Amino acid sequence: MTAITKKLLITILMATTLTVAYAQNGDNKPQSGTYDQCKQQFKSEKVAYITSGMGLTVEEAQKFWPLYNKYDAIFDSIGEARRLNYSRKECMKNYDKMTDAKAGDIIAKSFEYDDKELATRRRYHEELSQIFSQRKILLYYHLEHEFRRQKLSDNKPAGNSFGKSFKNN
Repeated sequence: MTAITKKLLITILMATTLTVAYAQNGDNKPQSGTYDQCKQQFKSEKVAYITSGMGLTVEEAQKFWPLYNKYDAIFDSIGEARRLNYSRKECMKNYDKMTDAKAGDIIAKSFEYDDKELATRRRYHEELSQIFSQRKILLYYHLEHEFRRQKLSDNKPAGNSFGKSFKNN
């Protein structure tokens, strides 16, 4: 099987998987399913987007996707820990009762998660550098960013209520 045939087969498989997922909803947006269902749909769409944009060879794909899955799980665990320890909604709901010390603790914890994410991104980049050229890694980072930007703009609420409810104290 040639590399082009394998790429085509992988693309068709991804497209079929996404088509089945979308057919269950009847549209391109997740219905009000569970967080895990929405997260899984997001990940499936992201994998398809990256697959189509990267133009990976079979050898690159065999090395990249296990690495991607490994780091995706690490980023998920950091994000989950952040969510469990810090809820913006709860912070703003309790803003009027919050002390400066509590706000400082929240900010310090947020920086800790940022540091963990940055250290993980650096390790990930080092391992990506063993698979791809820096140009291809830059393309990957661009595709990741563009996918997130598109998904955020698709799900943007009508208005920004945060600025209206936040008090400057």
